[in-house]
Amino acid sequence: MNEELERRLIELETRSEERREDVSRLERFVEAYEQRITALESEIRLMRATMTEGMEPMGTADQERPPHY
Repeated sequence: MNEELERRLIELETRSEERREDVSRLERFVEAYEQRITALESEIRLMRATMTEGMEPMGTADQERPPHY
């Protein structure tokens, strides 16, 4: 019976270590995606700022009549 318990304990320890490795891989994966998301958010903010700087305010419909009127 003692050998059976020892075998079971070793099996459980092995599985536990495998789960720890899985969790570590997932943490690295999530961290990489968080960095990508942060970079994309910064890029979007920069693009928005660039777009709004170059835009002229829109006038009313009366101010923008075609030249033939």
